[in-house]
Amino acid sequence: MIAMFKNYWLVAWRTLVRNKIYSLVNVLGLAFGICACLVIYLITRFEYSFDNFHPDRDRIFCVDFGAHGAHFNCVPGPIPAAMRQEMTGLQTVAAFRTYAADVTIPGSSHSAPGRFADDGSLIITEPQYFDIFRYQWLSGNAKTSLTLPNSVVLTAEKARKYFGNLDPDRIIGRTIYYQDSLMVTVTGVVADLTGNSDLNFSQWISFTTIPASFLKQKIKLDDWSKIDGSGQVMVKLSKGVAPSQIDTQFVALAKRHYGKDPVFNAILQPLSGIHFHREYGGFVVRKANLGVLKALMVLAVFILILAIVNFVNLSTAQSMQRAREIGVRKVMGGSRKGIAVQFFTETLLLTLAAVVVAVLMIQPVLYLFADLIPAGVHFRMDGATLLFLLLVTAATTLLAGFYPAEVLGKYQPTVTLKGITAVPDGGKVDLRRGLIVFQFTISLLFIIASFIMGSQLRYLLHINVGLKTDAIITITPPREQERGGVTMNLQGEQSAPSVMPGKMAVLADKIRQHAGVEQVIKEGAPPVGFMRMRFGGGGLRYSDEKMEVSQHYSNEAYVPFYGLKLIAGRNLLPGDSSRELLISETCAHALGFADVSKAIGQEVFVGEFEVRPVAGVVADFYDLSFHQASLPIIITHDPTKEIVIGVKIAAQRMTAGELKTLIGNLEKDWKTVFPGKPFDYSFLDEIIAGMYAEDLRNEKVINVAMGITVFISCLGLLGLTIFSTERRGREIGIRKVFGATVSNIMVMLCKEIVLLIVIALLIVTPMAWYIMNNWLQGFAYRAPLSGLMFIAAGAAAIGIALLTVGLQAMKAAMANPVKTLRTE
Repeated sequence: MIAMFKNYWLVAWRTLVRNKIYSLVNVLGLAFGICACLVIYLITRFEYSFDNFHPDRDRIFCVDFGAHGAHFNCVPGPIPAAMRQEMTGLQTVAAFRTYAADVTIPGSSHSAPGRFADDGSLIITEPQYFDIFRYQWLSGNAKTSLTLPNSVVLTAEKARKYFGNLDPDRIIGRTIYYQDSLMVTVTGVVADLTGNSDLNFSQWISFTTIPASFLKQKIKLDDWSKIDGSGQVMVKLSKGVAPSQIDTQFVALAKRHYGKDPVFNAILQPLSGIHFHREYGGFVVRKANLGVLKALMVLAVFILILAIVNFVNLSTAQSMQRAREIGVRKVMGGSRKGIAVQFFTETLLLTLAAVVVAVLMIQPVLYLFADLIPAGVHFRMDGATLLFLLLVTAATTLLAGFYPAEVLGKYQPTVTLKGITAVPDGGKVDLRRGLIVFQFTISLLFIIASFIMGSQLRYLLHINVGLKTDAIITITPPREQERGGVTMNLQGEQSAPSVMPGKMAVLADKIRQHAGVEQVIKEGAPPVGFMRMRFGGGGLRYSDEKMEVSQHYSNEAYVPFYGLKLIAGRNLLPGDSSRELLISETCAHALGFADVSKAIGQEVFVGEFEVRPVAGVVADFYDLSFHQASLPIIITHDPTKEIVIGVKIAAQRMTAGELKTLIGNLEKDWKTVFPGKPFDYSFLDEIIAGMYAEDLRNEKVINVAMGITVFISCLGLLGLTIFSTERRGREIGIRKVFGATVSNIMVMLCKEIVLLIVIALLIVTPMAWYIMNNWLQGFAYRAPLSGLMFIAAGAAAIGIALLTVGLQAMKAAMANPVKTLRTE
């Protein structure tokens, strides 16, 4: 038995070495396919690993709170206590609030104080948090460490960062200052988490600190009408309780606290979903796109299938060379089973070589595409990765080896030894043509997707958004409050947190003094981007109809600064006492005025109880991502909310060195006003591009997929062309003897390929149209879907294919027919 398998391996090795081109093409095709699958496996494994290590994770949920059909990604302060008192089926309820604060560790007579910038790892939480999420306690315990006010628990890593390599027990009782004003005492140290988590906090301040400190002034735990971007609730259900049972109780809870027709709604969402859904689970975690992840898994399957198709294509094309070998084997007593084993052995040998090449490629690929791959994705040959590679090897060997072994094993020795290679049931040529059509159907799908995505993104990034965005720097203030960003009531009205507007005014005055600065304004947020403030109670003063509006805060300088066009009325009057507003053209129409000039003087709600008259109407401009339809826009002046600085610079008259110097001067001004705070600025063009960062990343992924599929398809096409020209050498020689030119021969060899690609284009066009039209529906504003893109994709595929096979076809067409016919 051992000798027999040794013989199979020896014959397989000799066959592959003898057919170097066949072996090289197959190994490269399979290696690229397996490498792509391996990368996608690593990404998928990484993304699905988040928070899957917690005990009873299937019973852990977060509360998804919403109102007016929106997800607020946070909850009102009284919700956790009400859930404990008024709802059943909850084993544990734990409220927590993210909090942003710099850290100061008091010094001693031998050392200076230690200062650390906020890193997003701090929350204020109830002790029940550690009943839901189990940690190993190195010092202190879960029951008592967070019961008293002004207590904090640290992870071992954070404790080492703050206090050095002290024993955990010696860290207990140490003092930490947060934001220079909140003094807490270390009461516990826990071991670091070993798995990936979206709840990767490392500092937990006791929840009882809120009512016992200045935090109670801005964190309202008893106000049902206010929510902010930091409050979260995690629950652990009792055994046997379904999430739907809790969701039903939320309806009753809402009626008790918000009336018979509450706008409030809440449901439970699983812990496993936090990593994939932006609408719940917190603002500070990196979210993965589940749709893209599933698309990547489908892509991995397609790429591997393309590589397998290459193998089958080349194996059947090589059947002429293998026919006599099979005939001799059968005459010498070889069985179909033995011949099948031989072909499976050759396939396994090729697949193993491809796996080795793929593993060698993985690190360079991860480095080359680092901007498309999550930072935590690494390759290591552990048990799971090894099992994946074994499964891929087995699947590839079986799928790629089955058809050649089945077809070639049917050859009859009485026929093949006479030089006739027809298969008993025929169809090799049709199969190869069908496989080529399949390969280019997949390749064309990605080419078309790439063209359409590129067209849409160019449209997004270059369309006139209705305001000037060039050479404008946006400077945002330091955040010294709960992480999450906004406070909102249940009418949808948002307000910016208190962030020292007076200091920002001082900074603006300093910036105005620099050469190269043309204009400086204060505003509530950049005019375009994710920092938009919204109000759900917009409308005319004496109208019951309410609508959601986008609020912009600034003074009379806002309109000329961004080049907005007034189409009715006038601009805002100067002065901080101004109590009027501007509205967009869409807003005027939404208020019921077909003639926008009729809106002048009308009083419009800008807050729950505040109305202001309309002074003017500006032409529409886009202030959101094009994924969303533009809201009606209101522009009004409120110095307390104008906490962002816009700086227009004379970029066209500045050299790169002068611009760098100006940015340095702005940073110096910043440090004089906000010492110790990081300088946070962006160009407005970058903010706009940032809204489409995920779309740009997806486009790059599609381009990479297109490159891989086209490369694998062309690799197989090249191999087939080499075997085709070898097989048709006598025919080409005879045609040349009878007067065929080089161009005639090349057309003969290439026309079939062009025809097959045209067939593939006809097959893929409706499929691609449907898929990409659905993708475009994710944009409120989109470029037209033109048929020219499909024609261009087909032309590109034909051009690439002809470049691939053209050289080999020319070589065959230019060969000396005398030599060809003599050797034949």
